[in-house]
Amino acid sequence: MTVCAFAHIQVKMGKANEVIEAIKAVNGVKEAHIVTGEFDIIAKIEADDLKSLGDKVLKNIHTIKGVYRTVTSMIVT
Repeated sequence: MTVCAFAHIQVKMGKANEVIEAIKAVNGVKEAHIVTGEFDIIAKIEADDLKSLGDKVLKNIHTIKGVYRTVTSMIVT
């Protein structure tokens, strides 16, 4: 069963453009957009299960240089 989530991402000042390109290259990221508000980028992520989703966020997005903080929201519909 595929699980989907939105990752709300804060980045260091001036890093949004390079961070979003790295996020778009992560396997499972279906969309990524620079946005206004508390977060700088929102990405839609799909994975095979919750563990895979967690790994994508922790091992592939958190490790991108310039990422400061993430909050992940599961899609429940």
